[in-house]
Amino acid sequence: MLRHRRVFWAFATLLGGVSVCLGGLVYTVKREPAFYRQAPAPSEWDAREKSSRLLTRWQDLKNEILTRAEWGETFTAEELNGFFAENMNKRGGLCSVLPNGFHSPRIAIEGDRLKLGFRYREGFWSTVLWVELKVWLVKNETNLIAIEVCDLCAGGLPFGSQSILDTISESLRDSNVEVTWYRKEGKPVGLFRLYADQPRPAAQVMTLTVSDGKIVVAGKSFRDQPQGAPVGVNSPLP
Repeated sequence: MLRHRRVFWAFATLLGGVSVCLGGLVYTVKREPAFYRQAPAPSEWDAREKSSRLLTRWQDLKNEILTRAEWGETFTAEELNGFFAENMNKRGGLCSVLPNGFHSPRIAIEGDRLKLGFRYREGFWSTVLWVELKVWLVKNETNLIAIEVCDLCAGGLPFGSQSILDTISESLRDSNVEVTWYRKEGKPVGLFRLYADQPRPAAQVMTLTVSDGKIVVAGKSFRDQPQGAPVGVNSPLP
């Protein structure tokens, strides 16, 4: 009888430990990052207005790149979140551009770090997949953008990034963007070269900064003038 009790209590202890571990794992995976949870939820009218203004400015920027010698624009995290709320919620029309099951992206810019999160699925089994990035232009290179993956998590649980990095590289292969990955102090860094098939690109990004809640991009175009040597940019080497 004593032996049976010991076996029972040993089994009960093991089962309890497994339950605690599983419960902790579920809690960690479902825990929303603070930036996602605290992102302001704009009203329906406010989100629609912000979305419309941002689309207009984005189209204007594309036209400027084609027609003007110098161009630039600033996008704030607040504006982008308004666009996401209007167009990329679980019923949003642009959710089709995201992988199946992903919706409701949110963005935050804290210092020089950009945080981007997506809700995956719905209900009890949903979680927020998010990434923290550092973005800069590579010095003395033309149209070369470096993106360091500082964190990649499901809720509060970090996970491996290689499969996602491979997916990003594959998706950009047909977009005239050449991607190369390397490691910097253990963190993956992607080098994204724009206009990869053009030895002398018709446009060059001169400024790309992520800071103080906004993204600033500016550059020059050379469509109506001889293309000189590329001009250096104001960002450090990766």
